[in-house]
Amino acid sequence: MATKNVKSKVQSKVKSKAKSKAKKAAKSSAGKKLIAAVIIIVIVLLIAAIVFISLKGLWGDLANFIKGLLGDDQTPNGDGSNTSVGKPQATDTLEMRVLDVGQGDCILLLFPDGQTMVMDIGNTQTESSRWSVINGALTDLEITTIDYLFLTHTDYDHIREAEKLINNYEIKTFYYPKEVTGNTATWTKAVTAAKAETYVDEDGNTQQSVYNENVGYFEIVGATWIMKCYTYDEEDYPSGSSAATDATLKNAVSPICLLEFADRTIVLTGDSNYTNEDYLLNKKGYFKNIDADVLKVAHHGSTTSTSQDFLDKVDCEYAIISCGAGNKYKHPTNELMARLENYVDLTPDDDYNGFAQIYRTDEDGTITVQVNGKGGIIISSEKTPDKNVNTETEIEGVEISSGDDAVALIFTVKRNYNDYGIAA
Repeated sequence: MATKNVKSKVQSKVKSKAKSKAKKAAKSSAGKKLIAAVIIIVIVLLIAAIVFISLKGLWGDLANFIKGLLGDDQTPNGDGSNTSVGKPQATDTLEMRVLDVGQGDCILLLFPDGQTMVMDIGNTQTESSRWSVINGALTDLEITTIDYLFLTHTDYDHIREAEKLINNYEIKTFYYPKEVTGNTATWTKAVTAAKAETYVDEDGNTQQSVYNENVGYFEIVGATWIMKCYTYDEEDYPSGSSAATDATLKNAVSPICLLEFADRTIVLTGDSNYTNEDYLLNKKGYFKNIDADVLKVAHHGSTTSTSQDFLDKVDCEYAIISCGAGNKYKHPTNELMARLENYVDLTPDDDYNGFAQIYRTDEDGTITVQVNGKGGIIISSEKTPDKNVNTETEIEGVEISSGDDAVALIFTVKRNYNDYGIAA
């Protein structure tokens, strides 16, 4: 009987060990299957990520991200030069965008050395804010740091979004009209925000932004470009409450600027009028023998701006008017349009005799002007591509004035521009 019990216990232990081994084997098999499944999932996700990055062209961004984590500040070309986060890189092209902001002015300038400028930033109180247009353009270009905010004068339709721009972007340098008493709350807020602004430099240090007043003759100089600005000298500058409340004087402090690059000149005017045109042309004797190319027409095409004498002195071939559709001021006025359309060069030269094309944002949308390093000019219109023009004879060997061929060539130049990481 005892022998039988011992035998039974032995058999029970054998069976128990067998079951234990089977469970361990089952667990091991399940673990291996789980590991294999995880590996397969990881491989699939990795392949999907590689395909996605390749299709979206994100390898460069990924490399820059990794370099940033490693503290590598070198450019993708490995030349050791520092790049600024949120700024366009240098190109051989200067670009100006006269944004369609309705009845107002906002001009975005992308300089060939990678610097950026916003010149004026507003529209009228009677229209909804065009901040989305301005912010959208900067966002598309991946710009977060702006080198210059240049306000020509204190009218609401030129400064409306200044405080918002300062609060949402880093601004390095300001060019503002000289402060006078009696200005609006919007202007006061813009000045206060500008004087308190700071930015982070390329070494990661916080710097106080520079605040300048637009007085007399001054220059803004880049690596291959220069902006020459002309306004009232200190002793002649409109002052007192009248300078803040008199519409003519408020507009007259707008500097007239000549932006020069690659032997081309763009004339920028703010809301300049007969008052400061006469001061600059006759009292100061500026703008002698100027052979300019593109004119941003002053004061949205007002009758009392862009005099015949001024047109004769700057001699441009293309005119751009920033104005709102159906605006109550009837800008551009019939008188001003006739002055532009009937204009002929006072002294005939090798350029187009008169204005080859006149653009207006209320009809043509945002107008983009590109000047390349060889002096070729391309002007493209957002809403009316039939008005696109091209003077790239030095590059292409042919002259194209409008039509589908110009559009195709514009896209070619834009692709080249994109090679530098800037959306055109």
